[in-house]
Amino acid sequence: MSQARKETMCMGNQINRTVNTELLVVGGSGAAVTAAVYATRKNVKVLLVSKGKAGFSGNVIMAGGGMGIDGETGKNELHIDYADPSFTKEMLYDCIIKESFYLAEQDIVRQFVDAAPVVLKDYLDWAKKAGSKFLPIQPCGWQAAGSHFAKALGQGLKETPEIEILEDTAVVELLKTDGRVTGAVAIEIYTGEIIQINAKCVVLATGGYQLQSLKNTTTDMTGDGQGMAYRAGAILSDMEFSLAFPTALVPENMRGSIYPYLFRRIPHVIVDKDGKEEYIPPEILALSRESKLNKLTNCYYMGNIVAQGRGGPHGGAFWDYSKATRKEKEQAFGEFYRRYSTWHKYGYYKGEDMHQVEEMVMNNIPLEIGLGVEYSMGGVAVNDKMETNVPGLLCAGEVTAGTFGACRVADGLMEMLCQGMQAGLTGAAFCRANTQADNDPAQAEKIARKLTAFFSNSGEEALELYAKIERSCDAGLGVIRCEAGLQQTLDELQEWKHLSQNTRVSCKSRAYNFEWLRAIQLENLLICAESSVRAALERRESRGCHMRSDYEEVNHDAYLHHYQFRQDGDIMKMSAKQPRVIDKALPHGKKKNVLYYFADPELKYHRSFQVSSLKEDRKS
Repeated sequence: MSQARKETMCMGNQINRTVNTELLVVGGSGAAVTAAVYATRKNVKVLLVSKGKAGFSGNVIMAGGGMGIDGETGKNELHIDYADPSFTKEMLYDCIIKESFYLAEQDIVRQFVDAAPVVLKDYLDWAKKAGSKFLPIQPCGWQAAGSHFAKALGQGLKETPEIEILEDTAVVELLKTDGRVTGAVAIEIYTGEIIQINAKCVVLATGGYQLQSLKNTTTDMTGDGQGMAYRAGAILSDMEFSLAFPTALVPENMRGSIYPYLFRRIPHVIVDKDGKEEYIPPEILALSRESKLNKLTNCYYMGNIVAQGRGGPHGGAFWDYSKATRKEKEQAFGEFYRRYSTWHKYGYYKGEDMHQVEEMVMNNIPLEIGLGVEYSMGGVAVNDKMETNVPGLLCAGEVTAGTFGACRVADGLMEMLCQGMQAGLTGAAFCRANTQADNDPAQAEKIARKLTAFFSNSGEEALELYAKIERSCDAGLGVIRCEAGLQQTLDELQEWKHLSQNTRVSCKSRAYNFEWLRAIQLENLLICAESSVRAALERRESRGCHMRSDYEEVNHDAYLHHYQFRQDGDIMKMSAKQPRVIDKALPHGKKKNVLYYFADPELKYHRSFQVSSLKEDRKS
């Protein structure tokens, strides 16, 4: 039992016990672990609180791709033998700014490209000691399955035993004293105990928010960090931008798998329910081939099929492989099985037998494929030190906004590590410079009473209301949006918001009560949903992953700014703010749509090595 678990029992009515620390880090994935490790190295007492197993929860364990840095630094500073130095740090910086549709905060992007090699040294050392199996990708990257990315994080925690850890514990609200965040209230999931945590500073590394029902990540991306930060006075930004990409709808047991994206190199065309091929201009095909920009291409063309009512029975478009020869298919499946057998049983992907899918492709049966949400570009507004506008509150990783603006092409895994390291260092400095404030016991008790009220409420069941919110966001906040659909979703969200105040749970036990957690998370989900829809309505253009059928142009002149939200009493107050500029001037004018934005030669966009892999190198 950790020291944190042995703290004195609290004598309050609702609070079961109290824990004291200096830096509280909330989360269980890459940003949280690196924040905890780097802060501990500065001799600060750190408590890491994770809803799951520390290092093995969050979206890292779901990863099926890679991470990387620029080849120049990889070759010259990290001495990675296969790194290609022609892809320089400045090129990476330039690519991210342009891929963000110029909405990225340039100081945060600079922090990303500068910090990546520093934190990567530690991470690769942890991975080697943990036995993680990585395959190399140019210009300087690594591909693995999620468990192998997570094993490295587990090793980092193992090597830093000074970190106190509370696992299977959900932080649900922040505490404030004199305008400063000074702790949190949490629930131990297995017992239902309510815990007060006192801290000098809090780092939220809780991940993103995913409002639609089709996901290809964990199902628990409910925007808890965004919701808690918003209620504490922090600013939310860019909430209308969520990344989706081809995700399995069939076979039913593989719904949510990313196998379609991994099969994208098998020659295929996109067709609707009647078998009509969706025409993609050659210049767009050339742009997206062998590039993560094919996520955006698929969103545009598959999304339009669905939005126009031409989708299949499961709400997706179809990939037709009939134009590929049998030899091409056999070769593609063989390469896939050989590569992924590094981490999975041959012929399987993440425990799922791929042979049924292979048989469908071989027999030219079109696969119905959806657009599952993967990553949220929006979140809590921070600076390059990971500070929010609220003293004592830092954020890191996908919970933040600022790195990728309107579209994420660069690596979310590296963002976790870079920002986690910075948050840990900033948090440690804050703790050394400040004393512990005395939290008012009445504040935590008030929060605890709110949490337990769900057991006596008489309104709608929490799980039913959660499903209604997802269905409403499916209908109006999908990949392709329009005024009428967005307005209807906003109207419905206002109704759900009213109902959520009296949500009930049918199971009255506090121990391992998933329904209770969902009831608590509803408020966070609704904050994320409302801010997303309000921003999407106001943004009467298309930009990155926000695509509108009624406003297809990218309009730099009118909409090259963030939409930001902060709480003002019971009102969600919206404002507009230009991105911070260091050395890349903001563009002007209009572009035909989000794809021709990249095809425009004036942009001078070039990321030459996005998915080029070294097929023969099998070294870990």
